[in-house]
Amino acid sequence: MAVHVDTDFFAGSIEVLRTPARGPLELALRPDSAADVRQWFCFDVHDSGARARDLVIRDAGSATYPEGFEDYEAMVSHDGRSWARAETSYDGTDLCIIHEPVGAVTRYAYFAPYALERLERSLGKLAARAGARIDASLVSAEERPVYVATLGNDDAARTIWIIAAQHPGETPALWFMHGLMRRLRRGDRTVKRLLDRTRIGLVPLVNPDGAAHGNLRTSATGANLNRCWENPDAADAPEIAGLLELLDARAPDLFLDVHADEDCAYAFPAGCEGNPSFDDAREEEELALRSDLAAAIPEFVDEPFYEPDAPGEGDLGCAANQIGERHGCLALTLELPVKGGGGGRVRRGWSPKRAARAGERLVDVLLAARERL
Repeated sequence: MAVHVDTDFFAGSIEVLRTPARGPLELALRPDSAADVRQWFCFDVHDSGARARDLVIRDAGSATYPEGFEDYEAMVSHDGRSWARAETSYDGTDLCIIHEPVGAVTRYAYFAPYALERLERSLGKLAARAGARIDASLVSAEERPVYVATLGNDDAARTIWIIAAQHPGETPALWFMHGLMRRLRRGDRTVKRLLDRTRIGLVPLVNPDGAAHGNLRTSATGANLNRCWENPDAADAPEIAGLLELLDARAPDLFLDVHADEDCAYAFPAGCEGNPSFDDAREEEELALRSDLAAAIPEFVDEPFYEPDAPGEGDLGCAANQIGERHGCLALTLELPVKGGGGGRVRRGWSPKRAARAGERLVDVLLAARERL
């Protein structure tokens, strides 16, 4: 019997070229559902006894970010819960995953996916154990809930907002938020100090439609949500139009937008130095926040991977730039790695567990930042 490849599940994405009874499975990247963006993949191999020695993605060289496949290792799971890296090679055209499926079903992914059901369980625990209020009234273009969790002291003088997964295939950001919520619900001494003095808003999955479709970067309408913040169209980007209303109603003193970069093998900051109002005082606050992140999170390197924006040339369509400028607050984009690690002091083995631990450590950073606001 031939090997069967399945993508009919949340975040599933690949195109099948050939599934021979023996030899490599030949695959191709499937574009985002409404945009020509190709990078993310997630699929199951159902093996009926005909062993496929390799899995080859034939068009990896034409991906949106082909450099992301250099020194990259795909992720594999035999139970949908535990993930490991698989030996992977890339020759500029083909991405070859050198791994023999084991058992009835083996799942392969660009990075470990984070299912909507898991998010809903995490939010439920956050409500039960930390008193979070979960609002599901904001909906996406396809009417999926964009969950907003608020917790802490509603009468606090300072508000922190953290959003993630505007680009749905950047799933390390979701695992990071998973770890952050896990620590917040545990309620240790640092958490209690933070929540006593702060109101916190969390939006773990800004783009649920894109996540459901198995998109890397765009929503169901084909919008890049992190370019819509200056003047969001309620039809094209209802997720951002709604979030902007919430942020305007309760303006942040600190705003963080969590992403993941395809090419960089460590976590790094992207600041708002290009904003028209960026000044020496804001730079000092940003430097302090970046220093705290580097001290608390082993994978975080305080060396921006992107070329800094020239003064006045920041893209106000991006969340951090727009919110920082709009509300005169400290705003930063956090970029996490997708690759397996390596790069200076960062050891190899980047995984969902390490992304979650990084999210847990953010609590210490938030408390230190809160004391300075």
